[in-house]
Amino acid sequence: MKPILNVVRSGGGCGLAAAMVLLAAGCDRSAGPDAQQPEPALRGATLVVGTSADQWSLLSVPRDGGQAEARGLLDPQRVVWTGTTELPPSIEVHSLPEGRVILRTAEGVIHTYDPFSEALVRVGEVAPQAVWMGDGTVGLYLSPGGELLEISREGTWSYGLDRDVSWAAPADGGVLVVLGDDAERQTVWLLHRDEDEPAETGSAAVSTPGVITAWGRRAVLASATGRGLVVLTVTPIEQAGELDVGGRIVTLASSPSTHEIYVSLDAPPRLIAVNRFNLTSRVLADLPGPATAVRPSLFGEGILMAQSGQVARVPVNGGSPVPLGSVWREDLPVGLPDGTVIAATESRIVMLDAQSGAETELEGADVDRWWLPVHWNPASAIVTTDRVPGQVVRTDSPPTADTEIGIDSAMMAERLAAAPGLRDEAATPAASGPPPGFYAIVGSARQPEGIRSLVQSLEEAGFATQVQSFPDEAGRTWYRGLVGPYRSRSEAEAASRQLLRERRLEAWVTEIGAGGRPEEESI
Repeated sequence: MKPILNVVRSGGGCGLAAAMVLLAAGCDRSAGPDAQQPEPALRGATLVVGTSADQWSLLSVPRDGGQAEARGLLDPQRVVWTGTTELPPSIEVHSLPEGRVILRTAEGVIHTYDPFSEALVRVGEVAPQAVWMGDGTVGLYLSPGGELLEISREGTWSYGLDRDVSWAAPADGGVLVVLGDDAERQTVWLLHRDEDEPAETGSAAVSTPGVITAWGRRAVLASATGRGLVVLTVTPIEQAGELDVGGRIVTLASSPSTHEIYVSLDAPPRLIAVNRFNLTSRVLADLPGPATAVRPSLFGEGILMAQSGQVARVPVNGGSPVPLGSVWREDLPVGLPDGTVIAATESRIVMLDAQSGAETELEGADVDRWWLPVHWNPASAIVTTDRVPGQVVRTDSPPTADTEIGIDSAMMAERLAAAPGLRDEAATPAASGPPPGFYAIVGSARQPEGIRSLVQSLEEAGFATQVQSFPDEAGRTWYRGLVGPYRSRSEAEAASRQLLRERRLEAWVTEIGAGGRPEEESI
């Protein structure tokens, strides 16, 4: 009997179709002369994950059904958008990239809702006992008996295994699962979409809890003893390191940049941060009791904890926990860039100042709604690469001080480790032609200014960039923004996924040969 009994795909990223159908074969993934890719508007606070606060909203969804609302993240008191689609009652709501959300009904029906298009799509069902295992970029439910439902922007997949699964998480190109063996070493599988057998297999002395880091290319789990952390590479599945944390692990959470893992310990109750590169740890706070849940602020300014159902906050650099006088929920609290925390009391939704403790009620906010930060702002216009105002392109090398762009050295080290080919070099002039290699195409336009502005912003964030000029069939010159080069297609594809997650840029992969032109696509 095959270990994976079924792999079913449904509605994809080329348009919202009826649920449980194949992705349309006509999805156009080309990046030719007509392609125009959104460029993140780099305004407001610069965030560690490469976005700014005004690109986000606080989306609220009524638990008993009704219309969604969005408030600006920089000014949560103001409602900037109200939906028209009647949403079903939901017992669980989770956010996905580009503002989309997943809704789960009491009957186990799973919907996706896109506020931009107002489309509500039924994508599958899960068992009443199903557990959410998603990571904020890909949705994942685990039902008893090893049934998995994965929801991403590309579509929906179900995996049927003949083995019990103790832990699962979205990983590089699929799902990583730890099988519920009784043996000392657990069996670990990497499942790829549309494949009948595991793409990778391995074993490790691990237990739960666990988190996925490095954009799906590393897993960090508790050791079999429960008193250590084990780092696994995803492809191939191998142990990359282990650290004794000096106490029983209660729960884990990763920082927004995923270079640190926040670990709540019991005996002694303590919150520590572990650098997953060199596996060193530092104590953030000694606690009066173990934190049963940990959630970083949205952009990493602090760590929020649940202690006896109440919320406390610890600065990201460590310090005494500050009680916030609110309750812990699946959706709240949410920490904002300025240190404000959106939280819930028994009867109100409030904004709390983490420094002074001042409390302001969120006007018109209902505690019986789900509150989710989403990377979508209906109050801001979408800027495309051919509409960006012209800017002077810097000709010297980018600054070496990471603090100028809001990225710490560990974040830069992660990018370099996770995707070889990223570096701090200035873009190669278009006239010389890009060197041979694999590239992620981030935009194409007739005017060079927009493309150069786009690649400059990527360059300042640590990406290697190129600008390529090429003629179309009418002899008109086009300009293409490239990220790379990379040594292999898989590395370029990893960079493409990173660009989507960090900067909302949908990129396409191509190979450019020694002549400086793509070898596998027509331009």
